[in-house]
Amino acid sequence: MAAAPGPARPKPRANAVAAMIAGILAPLAAVMLVWFALYNVIVAAEADGRPSGITVQNMVSGIVSAVVLVIAGGFTFARRIPGAWTLFGLCAFHVVAVFVGAPLVWGTPFGAQVKWLFSFDDSDSTAMALTIILAVLTAITAAIAASVKSYDTKN
Repeated sequence: MAAAPGPARPKPRANAVAAMIAGILAPLAAVMLVWFALYNVIVAAEADGRPSGITVQNMVSGIVSAVVLVIAGGFTFARRIPGAWTLFGLCAFHVVAVFVGAPLVWGTPFGAQVKWLFSFDDSDSTAMALTIILAVLTAITAAIAASVKSYDTKN
């Protein structure tokens, strides 16, 4: 005679409070990225002839990054552990790409990049500085959400 199955083992979920905070911060960072992309659309529209390569890169990467952040933020808000780790990775990658990748690709000195980012003198630098700040906060809370698991018996 087989033993009766016991209660189902609860699935681990991301920490509720940290997942909610990360899930709210991600769309805020995405809004800043859309702001940055729209600024570059205006720059491209005002330019004579074809827009520069960096302007096109800023437009495309801003929109694509915003969409991906919103999707990962949604999965994090739903308390999915892989979604929280993905959100952490995307935010960490974005910060590293802005501080290290962009200066390497475009030949900008590191000091000039940091000065531009945190000068808040133009709309695009303000949007990118706020994106960096929100991305760091989102990465921290997403890592907390993913690593501090809770077990729901209802779901």
